[in-house]
Amino acid sequence: MESLSFLKYLIFIFFTLLLTASASLSYALEPTLPAIIGQVVWVKGTLKAELPNAETRVLVRRSAVYEHDKLMTEPASTGEVVFTDNSVLALREDSIVQIDHYRYGKGTTPNSDAFVANVAKGGFRTITGAISKNNPGGYKAVTPVATIGVSGTIYSVYFNRLKGTLAAKLDKGIISISNEKGTLQLTKCDVNQINSRCVNQIYAEVNGTNVAPTVVSQQPAVFNAEPPLTATAFPKPSGSGLVGSFCIN
Repeated sequence: MESLSFLKYLIFIFFTLLLTASASLSYALEPTLPAIIGQVVWVKGTLKAELPNAETRVLVRRSAVYEHDKLMTEPASTGEVVFTDNSVLALREDSIVQIDHYRYGKGTTPNSDAFVANVAKGGFRTITGAISKNNPGGYKAVTPVATIGVSGTIYSVYFNRLKGTLAAKLDKGIISISNEKGTLQLTKCDVNQINSRCVNQIYAEVNGTNVAPTVVSQQPAVFNAEPPLTATAFPKPSGSGLVGSFCIN
């Protein structure tokens, strides 16, 4: 009887150690999420996000957005994200935009701030935040046909993946659009500026990788309908102690 009890004890110890080792291994193999860089303000339809080598997540209001997230909207779906530098980005329908690089906040200096978004399909409307003011050279919106830089701006961009063309619209500030064939600058003049010193150039198109960006006088039709854009401050922690637990009223 004593031998049987001792055997049961050994079996109990064995399975306890096995479970502990399994839990430790699972914890060790669990991928570490990048830093939270933004939060969803609103969603109409379906907005998804996907980190490299990770499962796709369906985002809803207050969902966290991470560095390297690929943000995706379905047809007839839009959504807005506010980032920690208080920039806001409203994704268009049927779009794919990846946040390749984001640097802002604690432990960084203003001249090292960075925001690099890669537009693979569709586009967005945005109000840029502190990053573009602190380090204009650190902000880029990259598309297959041209790269956009900004300086304290509200603008829209749309990349037609089927045609390989890009359209841009400026609402405020200055943006530059460049590729290997050339660079142009869009400017929205202040109402107090003298016409001779400032000329409005607010629409542009890029019709392929081998064509320089050009200014157009009429608004591209793709901007006749755009997602709403709400200026929103990045929410402070709610005090619940949960990572990514914020409050948007």
